[in-house]
Amino acid sequence: MSYVATIDEREVTISIEELGGSNYKVAIDGVEHVVDAQRITGNLWSVLYGNESFEVDVTPLPAEEYEVLINGDCHKFTLMNEQRRAMIRAGGKGSAGKAMLTSPMPGKVVKLLVRPGDAVQAGDGVIVVEAMKMENELKAPAAGTVKEVRVEEGKPVSGGDVLVVIE
Repeated sequence: MSYVATIDEREVTISIEELGGSNYKVAIDGVEHVVDAQRITGNLWSVLYGNESFEVDVTPLPAEEYEVLINGDCHKFTLMNEQRRAMIRAGGKGSAGKAMLTSPMPGKVVKLLVRPGDAVQAGDGVIVVEAMKMENELKAPAAGTVKEVRVEEGKPVSGGDVLVVIE
């Protein structure tokens, strides 16, 4: 799955491919790296890259922001998949005034926070998806009414799958 991270006004393209076990191929602006990442507990990860070991604490913040503490150094950035980024650049809506909330990567639906007919505000939690052993609460991209919930709790999803439609 491909993402765009915004770090201090600079956009970086990131793609992540699961290689099996705890190994991932991560490409940052086209430069590929293989890492071994294992969740220790909660938001705390152990990452091996090359001959170095890193303790990484990933804290999701509101509005698709993350704060990452790597061996004591703090980094803050926004992260969204390329589909979501394109939707925001187009005014946050898909066709016919619909906002389509998509899965950022393959994973499993852990919890549905809305039902069809529910009113939501931009930034409200809509669904929780577990991906890469981390739970991610996906938020409404715009205010509106939930028109469709296309997934069920406990079911797997693919990257890019439409999960919820908001109108």
